[in-house]
Amino acid sequence: MNGLGSVLVLSVLAGIVGGGLVYAATGRGRLRPPDTRRATLAGVLVFVVALVGLSLNDSVVQVEAGTVAVVKQFGAVQGVFEPGLHFKLPFIQEVVVYRTQELIYETREEVLTSERRGGVYLDSEVDTATSDGQQINARFTVRFRIDGRRATYILENLGTEQEVVDKVVKANARVRVRNILKQFQAADLYSGDVAKAEEAITEQLQEDYAAEGIELIFFGLRSIGFTDDYKNAVEEKQIEAERIKTKEHQAEQAKFEKQRIITEAEAEAERQRLERIGVAQGQAEATKLQAEAEAAAILAKAKAQAEANRLIAASLTPEMIRWQATTTWNGQYPLVVGTGQYILPGDLFTAPEP
Repeated sequence: MNGLGSVLVLSVLAGIVGGGLVYAATGRGRLRPPDTRRATLAGVLVFVVALVGLSLNDSVVQVEAGTVAVVKQFGAVQGVFEPGLHFKLPFIQEVVVYRTQELIYETREEVLTSERRGGVYLDSEVDTATSDGQQINARFTVRFRIDGRRATYILENLGTEQEVVDKVVKANARVRVRNILKQFQAADLYSGDVAKAEEAITEQLQEDYAAEGIELIFFGLRSIGFTDDYKNAVEEKQIEAERIKTKEHQAEQAKFEKQRIITEAEAEAERQRLERIGVAQGQAEATKLQAEAEAAAILAKAKAQAEANRLIAASLTPEMIRWQATTTWNGQYPLVVGTGQYILPGDLFTAPEP
């Protein structure tokens, strides 16, 4: 009805202007007074033309791709227009358009109040605390889509697209992020291990949004801000940890160096022991070989002597004995004292009996 009132006002104004122009045009001459009848007819005609033109314009609805339009008549929902050209009752029916394309709700550090930039709804970051009491600021992104099939429910229960974002997308996202991050320790979030937090928030938002005719496409924690005191404490802790790690590494190196020295000493001792064993074994072997050689020499000498004795014994015939006696006798008889048998030199020259 507000639209109809506006159209009527515009049409009346157009008629008045049209009639006034005709009235002024017919009353230019001094002898001819203004033609009131013609001016009135002209004003009525302009009013009717303006009313018809504005009515025709209001009866045509073009729904763009990626949107749906919910038709209302006297405040009651009549249906939904899909993308395309549609006709409605002028001034009686009105449409509320919802974008079914992907929309974005995002929190940023530099945004102080909520604002809309095309398909992106911007808002300030969320402040909360971790389970161990550290103050943090969360910046996140929500990508979502309004379900066109539930556009009538959304209009009846939530309102326009802006109201949907404010009442559902924004409110639920900020509450879930604030409450779920309180379940995590600061160290886990500071290290960047936010996958579990994102998963928990996504699961909750999917349920919240689906109940209100909104499809959650993506939720992501872009960054988490910590206080300077906490960051300095973490940095100092990391430095101390690095120091401890360095000392442990140095101690490990000293341990390895000690083990290396012990191993080298043991190896040297083993080498010397083996060397002494080798020398002793070599000396024993040499002594053994020398003894064996000497024994072999003595045996060979004894065998040679025995063989010589055998040959000498075999060569001592009576004739040889006489010959030796003859060649070695100096012409003197031996002096014999006492009794008994003795050989005279003359016996040596006696021919043996045949």
